[in-house]
Amino acid sequence: MTFKKISIKRRFLNSLIFSGIVFANTTNANEIIAGTKENIDIPKVVSYRTASCGCCKKWINHLKDNGLEVVDNMVEDLSAIKNQYQIPNNLRSCHSAQIANYTIEGHVPIKSINKLFREKPIIEGIAVPGMPLGSPGMEIHSQDSHFHHTENYRVVSFSKNGKTKLFDNISHQYK
Repeated sequence: MTFKKISIKRRFLNSLIFSGIVFANTTNANEIIAGTKENIDIPKVVSYRTASCGCCKKWINHLKDNGLEVVDNMVEDLSAIKNQYQIPNNLRSCHSAQIANYTIEGHVPIKSINKLFREKPIIEGIAVPGMPLGSPGMEIHSQDSHFHHTENYRVVSFSKNGKTKLFDNISHQYK
């Protein structure tokens, strides 16, 4: 009889602990989402992409969902835009944008754009080279579960002379 009472108490305590963990994780997730909509004055985004690029449109939606105003320009020749804004070849991706005096290249998350306008460094812009899984516009969700395919990636700053430097590390927790 005593063994049954101890077992019932253990299960009850385990349930309470599990409920607390679930509640804490839910609360932290909401704080992360709310934190991405920082009250930072960011001018209108002027974006350039090709009409056929779906991930570019998703990136633009990521910016709009986080309160930015975006002008969506579809162009035939993106390389001309990239040359105009002096984006180094090794940082080029599928779309480019201009925000005030800064160039934004590729799948840069709002977190890094907020950081850029908080710190206002003397650089030409920031870029996410390539198309990393899990970056805004490159999300892939499994149909079978809640598993999200993501990879950690870097946001790189670049100067007029092409010099690059790490600007931000983006890390994802894997489920």
